[in-house]
Parts: sequence; structure tokens; C-alpha cells
Amino acid sequence: MKRTLAYMALLVLSGTLVFGITKIWNTEKDPKVSLYSQTFPIGDGFGYEIALQDKVLIRQEYIPILEGKKPFATSLDAQRTADKVISKLMKKESPILSVKELKELQIPDFN
Repeated sequence: MKRTLAYMALLVLSGTLVFGITKIWNTEKDPKVSLYSQTFPIGDGFGYEIALQDKVLIRQEYIPILEGKKPFATSLDAQRTADKVISKLMKKESPILSVKELKELQIPDFN
């Protein structure tokens, strides 16, 4: 039962990402439309949001890939990560980050 719920949640998340990415790709022709990010405090750290106009596409409260729920240590770490995700989206790449990319961003938990 738990596994089924996890698969359903993953399917919904994937669909949301595909919809958001498709919307981004279709708005490239309009220079007034752009992605932006902002960081926010959560618990004893920070997370980030990526939005297109006024619609939040990604809300990342915790460091991706890490087990558990650990926020970014600093706002700067969260912002660098958000900038990397935006860069990938603008290149029509998957927004999912790898361990290697997080190491390159010098996120403390990966160095």
C-alpha cells in the first residue's frame, strides 16, 4: 500500500514537472516571461522556489538527494542550487540535480 502511494506521488510530481517544463519551453519566444527564484527560511536553514511569472513551479524545502529532510545551511547555498536548476531548465534539461552537480555547487553536505 505504501509503495503504491509512493508511486502515485512520484507520478503526480513527474506530471507536474513535465507540465512546468513544457510551459517554460513554450514561453521562450516571449522575452517578458522569465523564470526567477527566491530563497526562504525553513526550520534552521533555507529552501528555494522557482517561479514562472507568478506561478511557483518548484518549491524545494530540503537539499535534494540527501536522505531525510535537511534544509540548505545558508541562503547562498539555496540560491546557487536554484540558479543551477533554472540554468538546466533554460537548456531544456531535466531539473533533477546529481551528486556531482551538488558537489560542484560546493553544497557542504556533498564535499
